[in-house]
Amino acid sequence: MKMQALRVFGGAACLVMVAFSGVPAKADVQSAPVQGPAQDPASAPLVTPLHDADIDYVLTGPSGQHLHQRMRWTSALWRQRVEPEGSATIMLTDYRTHTLMVLDGTNRTATVMSAPGEGFSAPGTPAAGYWRRLGQGRIAGETCTIWESADSDSHPTTFCYTDDGLMLGAVHDGKPVVEAVSVSHAPQPVEIFDPPPGYRRVDPPR
Repeated sequence: MKMQALRVFGGAACLVMVAFSGVPAKADVQSAPVQGPAQDPASAPLVTPLHDADIDYVLTGPSGQHLHQRMRWTSALWRQRVEPEGSATIMLTDYRTHTLMVLDGTNRTATVMSAPGEGFSAPGTPAAGYWRRLGQGRIAGETCTIWESADSDSHPTTFCYTDDGLMLGAVHDGKPVVEAVSVSHAPQPVEIFDPPPGYRRVDPPR
């Protein structure tokens, strides 16, 4: 199953890894927005969480296969932790330093590389690009606003964002690709956003 990145918060490249092959382009609403007039704050969503969060997502592939993925965010550090189901790999992203750290639990290594940050929207800042508000939704017990944008090939993509910047669902080209099944607003311990003791740092292959 091919893993593609769906940018769901702040233009970050690997906040949610979507398991869908055969999709012609990433749902990348930050780097290739639909062309349109400049947006005022009321006409674009907040796409980076304002508060700590712990979300369990279900990702849906083109053949209907499902994969759970846990995403945790700390607002104090602007860091995110992504844990794909059944994988020994954990991804830690620091959006202040634009650094991505890939933890390999099997080899106890931490591979450090640059994380794309040119499209990042700081917490409290509406997303760049052209967005269209479609209405209200409710996912995992949370109310969210449905917004439409498009990917780099102009395929329509809708997202459901809460008012405090949590992405709860996304539909690409009419097909659901990610949906939250549980949401916790509990404070997240900051130590989980660093590699555990005993991991050695390695540089990515060039």
